[in-house]
Amino acid sequence: MKTQLKLPIFFHTSDLLEKLVIAGLIILLTACTSTSVPNLPTSSPDFSGNQIDENEEILQALLTQGAVAVSPEKERILYQASQVLMNLERDDDALLLLETLELGSTPLPLAAEILLLKARLYSAGGQPQPALQALTSERLNQLPMLSEATQLSIRMYRADLYSDVGQQLENAMERIQIDQLLPLNLVPLNHEQIWKALISLSPEQLINLFEAERRFEFQGWFELAVIGKAYQNNLDRQVVELGRWRNAWNRHPAAVYLPQAMQMVETMAEERPDTIALLLPLNTLPGTVIRNAFLSAYYDVMQIGGKVPLIRFYNTSATSDILIEYGQAVADGAQMIIGPLDKQHVSRLHNERDLPVPTLALNNIEGSSPLSNNLYQFSLSPENEAVQIAERAWRDGHRYAAILSPAGTSDDFYQRKRNSFIDHWLTLGGQIVALEEYREDYTGIVETLLDIDESEARKDRLADLIDEDVAFTQRRRQDIDFIFLIAEPGPARQINPTLAYLYAGDIPVYASQDVYSGIPRPLVDNDLNGILFGDSPWLLNFNDELKTKATSLFPQTNALTLRLQAFGIDAFRLYPRLRQLEDVPDSQIYGATGLLKLGANRNIIRELNWAKVADGLAQVESSGQ
Repeated sequence: MKTQLKLPIFFHTSDLLEKLVIAGLIILLTACTSTSVPNLPTSSPDFSGNQIDENEEILQALLTQGAVAVSPEKERILYQASQVLMNLERDDDALLLLETLELGSTPLPLAAEILLLKARLYSAGGQPQPALQALTSERLNQLPMLSEATQLSIRMYRADLYSDVGQQLENAMERIQIDQLLPLNLVPLNHEQIWKALISLSPEQLINLFEAERRFEFQGWFELAVIGKAYQNNLDRQVVELGRWRNAWNRHPAAVYLPQAMQMVETMAEERPDTIALLLPLNTLPGTVIRNAFLSAYYDVMQIGGKVPLIRFYNTSATSDILIEYGQAVADGAQMIIGPLDKQHVSRLHNERDLPVPTLALNNIEGSSPLSNNLYQFSLSPENEAVQIAERAWRDGHRYAAILSPAGTSDDFYQRKRNSFIDHWLTLGGQIVALEEYREDYTGIVETLLDIDESEARKDRLADLIDEDVAFTQRRRQDIDFIFLIAEPGPARQINPTLAYLYAGDIPVYASQDVYSGIPRPLVDNDLNGILFGDSPWLLNFNDELKTKATSLFPQTNALTLRLQAFGIDAFRLYPRLRQLEDVPDSQIYGATGLLKLGANRNIIRELNWAKVADGLAQVESSGQ
């Protein structure tokens, strides 16, 4: 039942009038002063057993007394009134009331409680940035003067909000300061959260932080994170550096409760397989690119003195029953299998209950778990890419999507992306307001997508009605938040300018990774300016030392083979760390294809990097790669 605020003005209000009355009351509250105030309880009222009418009476009393009170009594009373409003499920009014309070002269404990409540209300309304602003107010610069319980509440809330808005360094630094306030049983979990935040930063960031820091707790964490991140592709070096860190920082909190991922480093080094079999279709381009990339990573570790396994290759190009090749590899001594690549072969292994050795299949069966716990699935899944685009658009605040995709291609690759995007977008709660397929008539199909034809028809109807020509400006439909574009570079270079020409240059365009050629071409790619897309870090990072070596050994000339190259690199990086991904919750590896973690159905999920085209070049958003 909708409740109404009882005010000295005696009438029942509509929703609109009620908001106006609340606003008027707030103006009155901020203007009125008095030297006398009736007695009120010094703690928040207990509403747990009260009915709505009782809460209304309490609210009326608080608002009446707050209107004539002076600081700091006024802030205390209206803080209590906001709690009653929340109890009446009127969070918007509670926040409106709190926003009027000036906290400069309010006692620090009360100011902290008010700011915490504001932050919670902002968060509940899906506004993490204003919530964070409330908890980083100058009024809280004296945080150490508050009780430890209040300090802990504020810092934990700050850390969560920093994580929500992607400020992982600030998240980690709050949690490092939280550590000494926590009961011992919660310290290990806090260390895992510190680790997850720090490991998302780049090695360069972590090294700079370590070199600039002088505080004991912070410096120790930063150096440990350098070891975890900078040496994740050299397990032997990581073991040596971790041992050195333990000796140097034996009194550090992280040495007492080491993050689980680092606890496993020595175990992974001891248990990694000595012999690996690669099952690949070596008569095909994908098979040879993946093999060569795997060898690039292999030779790189060998060159820096790391331990590498014995590798045997099995050509599956003509294989009809993959279990024959698989069994032969195991008989030859393979302690791990990487492959196969072809989907029909992966499906065969997928239905086997007893696979004798850990197996990293280089494809996946969507929506289904393998029968054997020894089978992991790793793929460049178009479905996973589309899901990430949907989630990114939703996070950015969009709700109404238009989709433009190619018509009638030779396989279902693009249709899989489109359909997966639609399914996930609708699951999130979004709406599809337009869906079109293009061939070569880009202007015509974009006009249809934007309802420009309907705009022309409205002009013609108006001209007929008044029997004369009409001065007219074409208009596009107004219910599109963003466009999901599935297109290769050629069509995209024509579609994107057409959108601007047809009055849709202000609509954000989120594209599939097909839009990027993988090679910087600023002159021709100027027509892609403004497009946002997700892709493998391997394609977007031009300062990767291994990429320089790999592409010089095995040159790649297009995005498709570059992505396959990244895939092969990650197959090598994953093989010693599969147990880490399985045994350590939220564990992740920063790979060439993206941020890798173990998801449902024993799939290795890759989280893409995001880039926007500006001046014809892909400008990468900050990441921890």
